[in-house]
Amino acid sequence: MEIAPRWEALADEFAALGKEVAAALDALDPERRGWTHRRENNAYGSVTLAHPAGWQLHIWREKAHCKGAAGQRLTIQGIVPREYRGRAEHRITVAGDRPPRDIARDIARRLLPGYRDTAAEAIGHRDQEQAATRARVAAFARLREVLPALSTGASSAESGYGLFYQGRARVSDGRGGTRESEHSALASGTVRLSLDGSTGSLKADGVPLELLVEFLARLNADRQALSGRVMPRELDSAPRELGRAPHVVPGEVVTGEPAGGGELRQAPSAVRGESITLANMIEI
Repeated sequence: MEIAPRWEALADEFAALGKEVAAALDALDPERRGWTHRRENNAYGSVTLAHPAGWQLHIWREKAHCKGAAGQRLTIQGIVPREYRGRAEHRITVAGDRPPRDIARDIARRLLPGYRDTAAEAIGHRDQEQAATRARVAAFARLREVLPALSTGASSAESGYGLFYQGRARVSDGRGGTRESEHSALASGTVRLSLDGSTGSLKADGVPLELLVEFLARLNADRQALSGRVMPRELDSAPRELGRAPHVVPGEVVTGEPAGGGELRQAPSAVRGESITLANMIEI
């Protein structure tokens, strides 16, 4: 489409503005350099600034229909990913005739501090959404392994929604027409996955009774009584119990009387002509 000369002039004007503002932002914060601009074509003039960290700023004339200074005033807004779950909106307005360096100072002082925090949170939300989408894609792949007739269109990864039909359904042939599916199902229904693909819901019509019984049995979380046959096995022999070891005390003798009825006597001293025998030892 051919662009009107006026639009070309506005695009050139705003592209030059964006280039200078980006350079001024780099100069104000050398540790966060990297701002660039993207040329845009529209009836009122606009330009977008982008940073490698994922930040984006849109500069445009929001009220170009107004006369005088109001019509020349610039709106500058921080752009966050659509996956952001908050409500924060970072926007300022500046006079359109201000030098680019002054506009950059206003952006750095009034817009960027809060916007950077929101952008970091928004980028985190976006990463979570992308991880959830990958999980749903993987979950549908597993479901199609067990039910090839499950149809998942281009939007299934986003919506978490799939269909299956009894018999052989008509599916798109990729050329604007339809063809008979290569796979069939025993019932018709829908599958809907949760956000992270870890759970889902199933609705099916015309399910054969035996299949329905099997499915419900798998959902039964009650503890089932054990059944089967006891299989005996041989156990290893237990080691013999050890008896109490005798305690021998030198210097005492046993009288030879029954246990509990004898006396303990001090063993005689070893002198010439005497000998100490085994009876001179006592066992207790």
